[in-house]
Amino acid sequence: MKRILKTIQLALLLIILVSFNSWAQNSYFFPKATSLNPKIPTPEQFLGYPIGSYYTRYDQVIAYFKELAKVSDRVHVEGIGKTYEQREQIIVTITSPANYSNLENIRKEHLNQIDPSKAVLGTSAPVIIHLGYGVHGNETSSTEASLLAGYYLAASDDAETQNWLSASVIFIDPALNPDGRDRAANWHNAYHSFPAVGDPLDKEHQEGWPNGRTNHYFTDLNRDWLNLVQVESRNRIAFFHKWYPNVQIDFHEQGTNATYYFEPTPKSHESPIIPQFLYEFQVTLAKYHAQALDEIGSLYFTKENYDNLSPIYGSTYPKFFGSVAATFEQASSRGILQESANGPLSFAFTIRNHLSTSFSTIKGAVAEKAGLFKVQKDFFKYALAQGQKNPAKAFVFGDSRDKTLTNKFLTLLLQHKIEVFELPANLTQEGKTFEKGSAYVVPSAQPNFLLVHSIFEENTLKDSIFYDNTGWSIIHAYGLKYAKLKGSFSKGEPVNAVPATGGKTVGTKSGYAYLINSTDYNYTKALYELQRRDVLVKTAFKGFSANTAKGKADFLPGSLVIPVVGQRLSADSLFAAVNEVAGIANIDVTAVSSGFSAAGIDLGSSNIRATRKPEVAVAFGQGVTASEAGQVWFLLNQQLDLPVSKLDLSNFAPAPLGRYNVLVLPAGNYSVWDKATIDKIKAWVEAGGTLITFQTATAWAVANDLVKEKLAQTDVFRRPGEVTTAVPASKADDTKGEAAKQAKANNSKSALAPTNERLDYARQEDVEGSKRINGAIFQADLDITHPVAFGITDRKLFINKNGPTLLLPSSNKYATVAQYTAAPFINGYSSKANIAKVANSAAIIATASGIGKVVLFADDPTYRGYWLGTNRLFLNAIFFGNLLNSSYR
Repeated sequence: MKRILKTIQLALLLIILVSFNSWAQNSYFFPKATSLNPKIPTPEQFLGYPIGSYYTRYDQVIAYFKELAKVSDRVHVEGIGKTYEQREQIIVTITSPANYSNLENIRKEHLNQIDPSKAVLGTSAPVIIHLGYGVHGNETSSTEASLLAGYYLAASDDAETQNWLSASVIFIDPALNPDGRDRAANWHNAYHSFPAVGDPLDKEHQEGWPNGRTNHYFTDLNRDWLNLVQVESRNRIAFFHKWYPNVQIDFHEQGTNATYYFEPTPKSHESPIIPQFLYEFQVTLAKYHAQALDEIGSLYFTKENYDNLSPIYGSTYPKFFGSVAATFEQASSRGILQESANGPLSFAFTIRNHLSTSFSTIKGAVAEKAGLFKVQKDFFKYALAQGQKNPAKAFVFGDSRDKTLTNKFLTLLLQHKIEVFELPANLTQEGKTFEKGSAYVVPSAQPNFLLVHSIFEENTLKDSIFYDNTGWSIIHAYGLKYAKLKGSFSKGEPVNAVPATGGKTVGTKSGYAYLINSTDYNYTKALYELQRRDVLVKTAFKGFSANTAKGKADFLPGSLVIPVVGQRLSADSLFAAVNEVAGIANIDVTAVSSGFSAAGIDLGSSNIRATRKPEVAVAFGQGVTASEAGQVWFLLNQQLDLPVSKLDLSNFAPAPLGRYNVLVLPAGNYSVWDKATIDKIKAWVEAGGTLITFQTATAWAVANDLVKEKLAQTDVFRRPGEVTTAVPASKADDTKGEAAKQAKANNSKSALAPTNERLDYARQEDVEGSKRINGAIFQADLDITHPVAFGITDRKLFINKNGPTLLLPSSNKYATVAQYTAAPFINGYSSKANIAKVANSAAIIATASGIGKVVLFADDPTYRGYWLGTNRLFLNAIFFGNLLNSSYR
């Protein structure tokens, strides 16, 4: 009996303690709360710990919101998709029961906002608010704040909350990056100390590579709103276009020694094409945020640092659809407690600030909804008027020889709800021919013109200080054939879906060979699918014409030849394999009955060489630029279904490199490798391996004599704090004279100021900022006869340049695959001095080392996963690098 009584006493004590802690938490996070429904469980009651004392795993986040949905008729949870690691992406809808029962009608009525011809919404309509938390997985306070926001909106019965619920529909995305969120949460929980350790050098605050900022493939999802490369982004954008919120907030974290940031943005960092009245309304909403933070004594700043330049961000993309969207940045504790310049910074404090601005967003949006409705309606009227005035009245795109790339681009436009029409008749524009049935027209005069402008047009920016990439036009990134239509034009039927264009075999089963043209983006996918099936595949180093069932057909250099004789498969099995691959790769395979070509080389020519199935390893781990390593991983997995091996730098010394025939080194700092490891890699290349390097890895390869090429300059675009691989003194001396000749030839001046120059202290950000490029588009001349360029039909190559490496053209006159033109700048921002330095430098060099090959990219060919025009060159380097002829110089 005593034991039972003691158990009851302990249980009562626990209940009292939990109630006290809940009260303490509520008084800290909700100091003004007057009526909270006790039937609604607090996050602490559900999770078993106070918010801010641990990092909540994503599965617990979902479970809590689903619990709220069970106990409250204000809260509803829907799934919008899954991440690569199979975590469910959810949207939580919070509104009054009356609004929810009429939600579909509210949505349809709200969609009238995007039609300039229809009247603006009346004030009786609910304002649409979207709160997006934690797109960067290790900016963790916001997801915790989402739990508290959800709780309060479900539990509060005061008059203000009731008004919010009646006057708005609130969407909460509790973690835009679930995979990164759990990576960060697991790190912080694993190294959490009792008591908490505030030392910034403590392991809890020092996340290991690649850290939780990015998704499974190390992609920054806050740079993917326009590109839509990653599945999380595609799921999210589909939901966005169902609603077009009036207000959308993107919750972030910044450096520990900062305070709190909310918009308005600095004037110089505003998009030049977004109407000023939208930015001005941010000032209206900012007053509510200022009041909320003033009330709790939190420091903050506005109008500094962060830009609103392009639609790649979660705070800018919605602006291109009339939403008064904004970034909120909270100083990060990166753990439970960390010392900062503003005193000890606790996790709970960071959560409270984001919670306060969540509520100020709702309060401001409800109070100002008439103005928000007017801004959105005026925005689409403005966009349509700008489109009507645009010099290019429409854009035509598409390539009958590359249906995969055409359809990828068309898919992207449709995902962004851009109006696209069929091309009604064949058209020649700017010397390019576009064919009916394989090309499309995008008019400028449409409500979504501002996004059309961002995708197709070039922007030359004057300000030198930007937060991120300044060149983002997708059409250049894809490398797809397009033209501007500056006069009248015709358009066919509207396009609402991508046409089904399954691959097929042209002709019947062959007893001789099958051919695949190299012009389709998926042709390396077809090659790898065939190699996986143990099919012998050859590639043509010269073009030819073949007699086919449909008549004479031209095949470009790089085209694949699959002979029937010499295969390990029977003729029937081979036919089945090529048919299967045609369907998987969505590419046509042509059967031929003779090796005697109608023109050009015959199919038995020595210029048709057997390909090697790639066994690829990519450098990974501390020191390697995680985003680039992830891009390679993503491309090979998602495009080719190729199982790339990811090798930590520390594993190269003991690794049996002989099991790989392709090694990829993304940008990074490779100084951890000693001479023995470098010699091992050299020997591997000389024995027949293909080494492919990006950016600073290219500089490292040159500096360590893996190739006999030369650097022009390595620090032109260095960002503050960026580590670059130093060039040995002997190598620097070798290149100094060449660099001087290059500069003289370009009539350029050094971007470095003389040592005796004296400037005002306040100018340093502008002066030093102009010496780097955060990302801009440059043009190079591509040798389309080179195997690295197989399948490309246009010598004009667009490259995103955001790295420090500049290569001199190779002394081997056949080895410079791509060279920047004399006037290379196309889009974004770059100083004149930097443009001069890039001019005439080498963009890609393919050279020999022993019987192996090294392909040097001065830049990142896989940039953010959407630079398809250059990543296909990288894929070519993987498949054909070993076949390069190095006997001529």
